[in-house]
Amino acid sequence: MSGAVSNSLEGPDGGRPGWVAVLALWTKNFMVTGITKVLGIMLPILQFQLTSQMWIIGWIASLTTATSGFVAPFGGLVSRRFGAGYAMMTCGVMMSAAVIAGSFVENSLQLALLYMLLAGTAKGISNVVAKEAVGRCFTKNYATANGIARTGYSVGLIVFAPLVQLFLDTYGWRGTMLLVGAIIMHSVASGAVMVATRQPELDQSHAYQTLPQTEHTNSSSAHESTLRSYCGSLRKFFFKNFEVGLLLNARYWLVAVISCCTLYAYTMWIVYFVSQAQSNGFTLEEAGSFVTIAGIANLFGTISQGPITDRGVMSSWTLVAVCLVMSSVSYFASSLLTSYWPMMTSAVLILFSDGVLTCQTDVLVKQVLGVELLAGAFGWIALKVTLLLVALGFLPGLVYDLTGSYTAAFLLIGSVQAVPLVPLLMLIYSQR
Repeated sequence: MSGAVSNSLEGPDGGRPGWVAVLALWTKNFMVTGITKVLGIMLPILQFQLTSQMWIIGWIASLTTATSGFVAPFGGLVSRRFGAGYAMMTCGVMMSAAVIAGSFVENSLQLALLYMLLAGTAKGISNVVAKEAVGRCFTKNYATANGIARTGYSVGLIVFAPLVQLFLDTYGWRGTMLLVGAIIMHSVASGAVMVATRQPELDQSHAYQTLPQTEHTNSSSAHESTLRSYCGSLRKFFFKNFEVGLLLNARYWLVAVISCCTLYAYTMWIVYFVSQAQSNGFTLEEAGSFVTIAGIANLFGTISQGPITDRGVMSSWTLVAVCLVMSSVSYFASSLLTSYWPMMTSAVLILFSDGVLTCQTDVLVKQVLGVELLAGAFGWIALKVTLLLVALGFLPGLVYDLTGSYTAAFLLIGSVQAVPLVPLLMLIYSQR
């Protein structure tokens, strides 16, 4: 598909370009959390101010995430055409503009269009561009760099929750969106630093070349040849810029299953865990404490997984297998637990494992497919996760409605989390 990576700017740890890419990915993760959090905290206020219904405002966040997944396959093309730095700068402007313009909306439709078209598109493109830039720069310390960048999500949750509440109490909801949008605009600076620090680029010497066309004296043959040439060129364009060939690669599908199932299970836990804990007899305050402590464990898992694999303490394959088993068992058990500390332990193990898995699945993608296919792989996987959540995100809730209990629902989630063990074992076997 593409050529090898130029190593002229790579040091043993990625060098300056690598850590600039880490800063850009960290900043993107931090700002995306701000975009989501400002909607989540202001749900009741926006419902009243925009004379809308709660589910419509909540649906805007889901539609934004869905949009980001649908545009993700274009991330690699944007990065190659305009450069990672300029792409990140543009996405920063789009995310900021969505929130700032949101302060002037008069109804939920206008807010939905702004978030979908601007914030959703920017989120999907910037995620692929920044993750590819980090993967392109790092070899030895990729897991560590990826883990550091992902802490942006955790820091964003810690910072934006009280900050948005302070803004609301002081300036109202429109002033809050203006201020949050101004904060998000600072992400443009990380893209500008990427522009100033030249990033390693893919060698295009092995990219598709246009074949010279022979002349035809017969007009019918010439037309047929031109049509075949056009179709061939179009096919080459899609295969080259969207890495469509990945969809025919069995190894890609194996790592895609691992990523999709892990993200699906984690998202379902986020959505349903508090309700499940309450149905098991815990108070809302106790359920909140489970989430808080588990969030700290998630941060610890994100940070600790890098040194474990990069220093050779444990291979990525083994660490992923251990965390898959640990999280699956915890999902199974959580639906049956009614005591405080066992439930706390279950929540901690689930989010600690997720912190490890979300980083290590990116590492496996790079190990299995190579750096030249990272953008395409990240883009197509993001699209598949979106389709999976849209198609089956309702399933645990439906199981609860049908059974009146979260036991079967969390057994389903645990089973989904256990599925990646099969493709993981297949990949381990194929690596030998």
